[in-house]
Amino acid sequence: MEYKRLFILLEGNDDERFFEKIIKPEFEKRYDYVKLYLYADKSPKTIENFIKSIVAMMADYIIMADINRSPCVTRKKEVVAYKKIRGKRVNKENIMVVIKEIESWYLGGLDPASLKDLGIKYGKKTDDLTKKQFNRLMPGKFISRIDFMQEILKYFKLETAKQNNRSFHYFVKRFKI
Repeated sequence: MEYKRLFILLEGNDDERFFEKIIKPEFEKRYDYVKLYLYADKSPKTIENFIKSIVAMMADYIIMADINRSPCVTRKKEVVAYKKIRGKRVNKENIMVVIKEIESWYLGGLDPASLKDLGIKYGKKTDDLTKKQFNRLMPGKFISRIDFMQEILKYFKLETAKQNNRSFHYFVKRFKI
């Protein structure tokens, strides 16, 4: 039987927290080994070499990136592939773009009852939610942003997130989670 490995390259700690709790367990149902790797502070050469080693192992990989201010997903994928990684071998199909930022995925997984329990006043789709808007939603009862995010993950519902955020829905559908 083939040993299946998956490497998920993430931009930062908020992404890692989300993927560790919500996404990684889903992939572990299909892969023997799932590794999260933070790439934002790495040099393009380091990332390119890391991806080359993944490909040489015949492992799978996903590169996650927030769309931030890019005009579209296609442009963001080009920026990641050619500026951040400088990887001619990077398959752009392996680059997944979060719209707008990972915080929109966190909030997207909360149903109305969870929003109420947490004291969050937000009742619409989360596609356009930015980090700044997310931070303003944090009730005063939370000690820190990290505490707030960890509490959200306790309430997170995959099906709710698929309904509330299009890029999360696309990600789940694309990878059959």
